[in-house]
Amino acid sequence: MSLTPSHILLTGASSGIGRALAVALAQQGHRLSLCGRDPAKLAQTLALLPAGCSVFSQSFSVTDAAAIRQFCQQATRQFGQVEVLINCAGANSSRNAATQPDWSALEQMMQLNFYAPLHFIQQLVPAMKEQGKGVVLNLLSTVCLFSNPGISAYSASKAALDSYSKVLRKELHGTGVKVLSVYPGGVDTEFRAASRPDYLSAEEVADAIVLMLAASAKAHIHELVIRPAVETNFC
Repeated sequence: MSLTPSHILLTGASSGIGRALAVALAQQGHRLSLCGRDPAKLAQTLALLPAGCSVFSQSFSVTDAAAIRQFCQQATRQFGQVEVLINCAGANSSRNAATQPDWSALEQMMQLNFYAPLHFIQQLVPAMKEQGKGVVLNLLSTVCLFSNPGISAYSASKAALDSYSKVLRKELHGTGVKVLSVYPGGVDTEFRAASRPDYLSAEEVADAIVLMLAASAKAHIHELVIRPAVETNFC
């Protein structure tokens, strides 16, 4: 089963899971609006897409609310209403102990991991509600489900989006707009300082997300947790 060809707006498309998702979704014939902070890396993603695919892309920081608004407006003019929003952009820029917060890094992560997805939701969900259909998929993390030392700031920023997503899901119940949450465990991407081939690949996470999106209109897969087999930080 595959998702009916749709206009999908994907953040964080310049690397990792976002790049893998862009490739997988382009192969299914979707119209894609892609954004990423690094223009060179975003160009690398575009080079991987099949010839002739419908894609609109722009490089900017999603911590810029005005840039988000402009991108959403341009994407809508390019391909019509966005039917699927995938908030994939994110980063972990601090390893400080919880007793010694790096305030600058914490503020940056809240802007990137929490506030940015909300700005995209604010721009795009009202039109979804009017149409009576749509999907918001937020890429979270298993840090929302299991506490690990040294990543308190990242965990807090992701937990904030997790909590917000749960409320949004209830508020949108009955409107036809789905709110999906994905919680990957360890993923072997450049997000990590050292390679971990025993962890999930970005493509494996992207495949799971594509299956989530392909569910029927009446099947709402609220939450999906996906961990590598070697990971034991659960229960």
